Amino acid sequence: MTIILENISKTYEGRQVLDKLNVEIEDGRCYAFVGPEGSGKTSALRIFMGLEKPDEGKVSRMGDYKYPTLQSAYVSQNGQLNLKKNAIWNVKKVHRWASKGRAIEELSRFITIDKMELPVSELSDADRRLVELVRAFFVPADFIVLDEPFRGMDDTLRQKVLDYIMSIKGNRPLLIAQRDEDGLEFARKIRLQAELI
Repeated sequence: MTIILENISKTYEGRQVLDKLNVEIEDGRCYAFVGPEGSGKTSALRIFMGLEKPDEGKVSRMGDYKYPTLQSAYVSQNGQLNLKKNAIWNVKKVHRWASKGRAIEELSRFITIDKMELPVSELSDADRRLVELVRAFFVPADFIVLDEPFRGMDDTLRQKVLDYIMSIKGNRPLLIAQRDEDGLEFARKIRLQAELI
């Protein structure tokens, strides 16, 4: 299975963030969209997932697909948590058949039960990202798409999270957006540049 982003261009309010981007996303591979803020990393991920349309270019699929739509395990740059609810509720909410016990089991890889029971608004940035990551992997998906997944984490925690991601990734493609290349030796780099104003 391959997803091709072909000559993708995107402009917001007169500012071009992507200019003829070409990438082939293949099974089992890891990709890192790297560049400064405003360079189009998030736009590239959202176009890949079909959440946004490019101004020019196309996204096409090659290979056999069992279903007409593909699902992504997605961690957005700004987060998708309900800040008034606790971590257990946020993880469990993404899948109607999910059990509280399984949510606690997965969350306990990274945070204590005391933190799990707090409203996520009271957690640190790093702990919120951990909840986001566990939440994203709680449902079946064809791709893993992570936008700034390691924000607020020290090197030790970052490596623990990366090991977790790799242990459950399987043969699915992994796409990560990050401002710098630190810790992304395992991924093919797609370097993006912000337009000079």
